[in-house]
Amino acid sequence: MIEANPDAIVIAKANAGLPQWHDGHVHYSGSPELMGRYVALAIDAGARIVGGCCGNTPAHVAAMRRALDGYQRGPRPDLAAIEAALGRLVAPPAAKGAGRRRRSREGA
Repeated sequence: MIEANPDAIVIAKANAGLPQWHDGHVHYSGSPELMGRYVALAIDAGARIVGGCCGNTPAHVAAMRRALDGYQRGPRPDLAAIEAALGRLVAPPAAKGAGRRRRSREGA
């Protein structure tokens, strides 16, 4: 988006990791340190406003604030740099039986 419109105001609000079902509730795997790395990448990618969404706690937000204090924007990260900092961008395997969908009669 920034390449198409350099004046665009991009907002990035990430979950605290990927959601996983554990013992009857959703758990987010991302640590506060992971969110600190995330905000730097988001700024480098062109976001002007960053925040947290699902799974973020006050500790996550505090780590994000510390990461941004005095941060100087770096080069735009590519996918390899993002995966090196945050891990692969795939959901973990679901627990046995969790999230199982029923097929309709049409096979959809």
